[in-house]
Amino acid sequence: MLDPVDDRTWYVRRDAEASPEAIVDRFGGGYRLRAFSLTESRRTQHGVYTGPELAETAWWRLRDRPRG
Repeated sequence: MLDPVDDRTWYVRRDAEASPEAIVDRFGGGYRLRAFSLTESRRTQHGVYTGPELAETAWWRLRDRPRG
């Protein structure tokens, strides 16, 4: 789910009570997807998308992808 922080930033969470897993923020002409961290330098970037919903979908696909 997308949880609005302000008019330019959203947290990506599994549900309303879960901790944020990613951040989507307005960036130039798109929306930047980054892994959540309290430290700005540790927020891993995962691309720029045309909408916040597409960025959220990309996050869940990244999380569900088998590693290895």
